[in-house]
Amino acid sequence: MTTESNNPSQQEQWTQELRYAAGLGRVDLIVGGFVYQQRVRTQGLQVQGPAASRWLLTGALTSDPSILNGLTANNNIRLDNTSAALFGQVSWRVANGVTLQPGLRLNYDSKDGLYDSVVTNGAGQPVTYASTDPRIVAQRGVLAPQRFEASFSWNFSYDLTASYAKSFKSGGLNLNGVPADAAGNPILAAATARPESVDHFEGGLKAQFWKRRTTINLAAFRTDVDDYQALVTNGQLGVLRGYLANAEEVRSQGVEVDATIRPSQRFNAYVNGAYTDATYRRFADAPCPPELSGGAIVGAGQTPSAPGTPGGLSPANCDISGQRLPGVSRWSLSFGSEGNAPTSLFGLEGEAYLGYDGSYRSALSSNPTPSAYTTIDGYSLHNFRLGFRSEDGLNLFVWARNAFDQDYFEQLQVPSGNTGLIVGNPGDPRTYGLTIQHRF
Repeated sequence: MTTESNNPSQQEQWTQELRYAAGLGRVDLIVGGFVYQQRVRTQGLQVQGPAASRWLLTGALTSDPSILNGLTANNNIRLDNTSAALFGQVSWRVANGVTLQPGLRLNYDSKDGLYDSVVTNGAGQPVTYASTDPRIVAQRGVLAPQRFEASFSWNFSYDLTASYAKSFKSGGLNLNGVPADAAGNPILAAATARPESVDHFEGGLKAQFWKRRTTINLAAFRTDVDDYQALVTNGQLGVLRGYLANAEEVRSQGVEVDATIRPSQRFNAYVNGAYTDATYRRFADAPCPPELSGGAIVGAGQTPSAPGTPGGLSPANCDISGQRLPGVSRWSLSFGSEGNAPTSLFGLEGEAYLGYDGSYRSALSSNPTPSAYTTIDGYSLHNFRLGFRSEDGLNLFVWARNAFDQDYFEQLQVPSGNTGLIVGNPGDPRTYGLTIQHRF
């Protein structure tokens, strides 16, 4: 289908940071500056082969391999990035065990980009939106010509690490092609992603007891992000890859607990758990999931069809406010233990040991826009190891990972430029082996 797909890039970058630190009694001070410059030039190439018509066109066009054979997109992608910062932080030891750390960082981020995609067909003709030739209309539906420039600059952050932090994630440029309007013009609002603004609150406690044989850490947190940068996909065939889009607001909140116990040198165990509620608080114009995509876009006065309706009407975008963020399970656990006993092997003194590590996570959404087809069911994994450690650094052990051969997906995703294709990354099957290590 695609006979060539290349994106060679040349990158030049330079960075310099200077810091000054001083201690003044109960106050420690650090100030500094940072400069970073980057220049990237990419020459993209994509060529379609004779089989592409069958997969990417509809109706009678699917039986004509010459329509897409040799269709070529030559992409010129440029990025110039300059970042600079002035920063400072004060650590004030108010009392024993209590330290305040207010900080300030002034950032300057400037990004200028160019995306220029020139498309020609197998006959050497330019593929443009000005042409009404049915063959060229079909060709530009697969590889769309597009040219735009985009830029972004500026942001500011500060923090108080005792209990609250305010930070920013720099904005970005989408230089892999963006959605186009009905006339084929790039939607320039999608060419830039606004910076994220993050407010993070956290509080908790740490405790040790039973003569420090047991440690328990408990923390509660809440993170609010304005203009959250979500990597989304779009069903237009001319959009070859995903792109960054801003969700107006997201929130992640929950509780984490870590516990370890070591009653003796011969045994230890741990358990870590988290409950996380991570949702889009407001994302009104997200790309739609595959069950609501693929049909003609609704016009004025029309109503979208029910999910999965063949030949139905699809909304231009979807409101996914209140739905879950991708990649985050509501419940997650990790746990394990190891026991050992003194022994000797090959005349070396040491210890034999048996260890176990396990994990569990509940179901999660794997796509930025939640879909019935990209939800990964919860699963658990179990790993074992049996070995010998010598006093002089030898470590010899056999191991098994995913010992019960659990079938699971690490990710399910909706690739760009199609409707209905779901791509999955399966997790590793049961594996086992022998490891020999020596530390000198």
